[in-house]
Amino acid sequence: MSVGRGSAGNRLWAISFVRPGLAVCFLCLLIATALACKVPVFRYALERWDVDRYTMVVIVDGEPAEDTRRGIDHLQEVSASGAANVAIEIIDLAKLSPQELWQLEDFDSTVKTPHLQVFYPERNGRRKLCWEGGLTRAGLETWLASPLRSEVIDGLVTGASAVWVLVEGEDPEVNQQTEDTVRLGIQQAMSEITIPAGVIPRLGANEYLQNHPEASLDDVLRCDVPLKVDFQVSRLAFGDQSELALRAMGGGLATSKSGPWLIPIFGRGRMLDAIDGKGVTTETIVNACQYMVGECSCTVKTQNPGVDLLMSANWSESLGGDTVVIVDSRPDMSPLLVEIPVGTPAIDGSQPDASGWGLRGIAIAVLVAAGIFGVWLGVRSSDR
Repeated sequence: MSVGRGSAGNRLWAISFVRPGLAVCFLCLLIATALACKVPVFRYALERWDVDRYTMVVIVDGEPAEDTRRGIDHLQEVSASGAANVAIEIIDLAKLSPQELWQLEDFDSTVKTPHLQVFYPERNGRRKLCWEGGLTRAGLETWLASPLRSEVIDGLVTGASAVWVLVEGEDPEVNQQTEDTVRLGIQQAMSEITIPAGVIPRLGANEYLQNHPEASLDDVLRCDVPLKVDFQVSRLAFGDQSELALRAMGGGLATSKSGPWLIPIFGRGRMLDAIDGKGVTTETIVNACQYMVGECSCTVKTQNPGVDLLMSANWSESLGGDTVVIVDSRPDMSPLLVEIPVGTPAIDGSQPDASGWGLRGIAIAVLVAAGIFGVWLGVRSSDR
């Protein structure tokens, strides 16, 4: 007997389709969990994500004063050496045609020169203006480094999961309420959250991989920084002139302009979007902490939330130099070699084990097959 597509028929069709669909979804969730890298997000970002560059656009009108010239020269040296994640562009208005002046990005031709524009790292081929104002040598130095950013770097390279920076607003009472909330949230997170099971320490990784051929090299730590759940809190005072750059970088990601804001910073200075401190709850803090300590399900940096801070740091040297790998931000690139043996050797020296697929390849094949099977079941059920 055929069933029509009336209300009863629709219910029967929905039930027959949803059940296999739920089974497929459940299977997909299991496979996604299996494919996730066991290394926590904060540690993966610290060891394997290179820093994105800010762009500083220096706008002059003819030859600048000597002190400004020395500041620009220093900025160029820093950019060329990689001492900070910054690229520099110099625009001399005196050398541009009227058409070229009109085409300048985010520039008001009436502003006084020398002028500085600071852009966030590009995202999908676009860049966002972070700050602009008069250019001075002291101002350039403030953008390249600051005491609080140095404090954050020290915390991250010694094992902090993240540093929560409280950017104060004008109201001292609200500032203190925000800090109390974030500390309660962190306390709860540190009591509830644990490092994902399956992370392989670098020391002894060779023996472990030989004894566990099913293990993945992706789950091996690349440096010996202590792996722990440890969140720290720092405050950026409202009137601190030395931290104007940090305030601008965080403020550009905030929904509220008045503050206070909370900026969780992890990895190599990667900050999540600023959280409005007014009305923030411990649940919000715990959720952010869970993300940063959770398994890194996507190794492609650009597909993860957050923006890097502009910092002066030698991350590779701080983390152990050649033992650290940098994973390309594009999904079709393989990571660079690291000083960790690959475990079980290939069968013929050129093809990987497990019939050339490996566990992750097999899991992907199962995922595709499960999807096809679910669609087939749905179509078959709908024809009954």
